[in-house]
Amino acid sequence: MEYMSTGSDDKEEIDLLIENLNMSDVIDMMENLYPRGEPEVYEHSLVKMCQDTNQNEERAESLLLSGQEVSLPSSVRYGTVEDLLIFANQVSNATKHYCGRQPQESGILLNTVIAPQNGRYQIDADVVLFPWKLTYRNIGSDFIPRGAFGKVYLAQDRRTKKRMACKLIPVDQFKPSDVEIQACFHHENIAELYGAVLWGETIHLFMEAGEGGSVMEKLESCGPMREFEIIWVTKHVLKGLDFLHSKKVIHHDIKPSNIVFMSTKAVLVDFGLSVKMTEEIYFPKDLRGTEIYMSPEVILCRGHSTKADIYSLGSTLIHMQTGTPPWVKRYPRSAYPSYLYIIHKQAPPLADIAQDCSPSMRDLIETSLERNPNLRPSATDLLKHDALNPPREEQPRCQSLDSALFERKKLTRKDLELPENITDSSSCTGSTEESEAMKRQRSLYIDLGALAGYFNIVRGPPTLEYG
Repeated sequence: MEYMSTGSDDKEEIDLLIENLNMSDVIDMMENLYPRGEPEVYEHSLVKMCQDTNQNEERAESLLLSGQEVSLPSSVRYGTVEDLLIFANQVSNATKHYCGRQPQESGILLNTVIAPQNGRYQIDADVVLFPWKLTYRNIGSDFIPRGAFGKVYLAQDRRTKKRMACKLIPVDQFKPSDVEIQACFHHENIAELYGAVLWGETIHLFMEAGEGGSVMEKLESCGPMREFEIIWVTKHVLKGLDFLHSKKVIHHDIKPSNIVFMSTKAVLVDFGLSVKMTEEIYFPKDLRGTEIYMSPEVILCRGHSTKADIYSLGSTLIHMQTGTPPWVKRYPRSAYPSYLYIIHKQAPPLADIAQDCSPSMRDLIETSLERNPNLRPSATDLLKHDALNPPREEQPRCQSLDSALFERKKLTRKDLELPENITDSSSCTGSTEESEAMKRQRSLYIDLGALAGYFNIVRGPPTLEYG
């Protein structure tokens, strides 16, 4: 979630101006005002202007189902991915027809964790929604939140007892892309979509719940993350990105609030800005993403690829290790309502990398923030980076229960050095041998204690919004 100062009387006019300006024109004007003899770092294919007849022109409809005329279902029912995409397209394209005129809720469900009754799925009667409590620090009354249109609630089905995330999107702001990527592509590091239901003038998207909250909430509640926590999160994010990029999908909004903790993994959420490319380079009509994490080529609007997500991940890594987004310390938000020109001229923000960053992690961040997208590594390459695969002796103890139990089996009794104030229960009996049951009990006790500290990275109630 981004915050902007409202102290200026001209804020609304500035926002309106920024929203409607063509970024290419802005860059050209600034180049004339502030000429610099910098060498060009982009290949010609990446900087050429998008033609009006470009095959990658933005689509208002789904890739699979454009042009079909199908009535909205009159009930909530189970269906296929194709049924859900048809439903999403019809809601998006016929909003004025159906908005507020449906006699009852309608929708398509993909998973039986949601249990409709006789074609109905009603709030309170069938599913209960709970507002997720905020744990952010007070940032003052001079700031207002800016981010996605949807609000996210914690939901629980009354019959299956399944806890889910429920994202509410006003129907006039709903796009098929809000469900298309999650419906079509399944991966352990992508939040699973369970279904979509239209109630009145609001679309409710039910998906896998990240009850551990987002990385943003972790940062706001607990401050900067430790390096081994960053390694753990980064591995999961890169696995998700590696899968998406293999399908030629650009997420377009990698940032802390869109990385959510599950009990044993981290997942990516919010695919409303995602695009499936049909060529090697994607030419957008507008800016996509959150500007503080945007890559220089995205800001130029002259074509980019999946490598834009890698740059955004590099910016996110800086945020995780310092607790502050890149650029903000050197250029306070109160004085700089927009960072677009700063990023265009000064990226990458290497000066914002934490001073105590390890050499290998610094190299990972610098590599991810490579200004030239052609030289920037892929998600597959980064997963092999030394920073994400430290030697075993440098890894924190008991990263998982399975690995902890495996290590415990390799230890002999004399290798365990217990503190003097801890009495070994087996030594009280005077026996030199432990039963297998006692070994398992002691091993489990030790490992769970370590795990309790390790999983402090997901402590605290979930956030109200994913971003």
